[in-house]
Amino acid sequence: MTHSLLRRGPAFFESNPVAQWFYARWNMAGMVGFKFSVIAFVIVLAEIIERRRPGMGNVVLAVGCLGAIYAFVVGLRIYLS
Repeated sequence: MTHSLLRRGPAFFESNPVAQWFYARWNMAGMVGFKFSVIAFVIVLAEIIERRRPGMGNVVLAVGCLGAIYAFVVGLRIYLS
């Protein structure tokens, strides 16, 4: 979704300053690396939490999934408008 929006023109931009930093330096390859790194970090964090407090790791992953779905839906609404 991010790639599709950024390709539409200068009216669309990355609003996350950290992601924008990666995009500005390494273009879409940097953005992909950043997004995969965030996903990997959340998975590792959820695993560590799950080992210390069983059940809470699943909550972290569920919240992460809901956040990703929300971001996708917002991007899709922007793309379609």
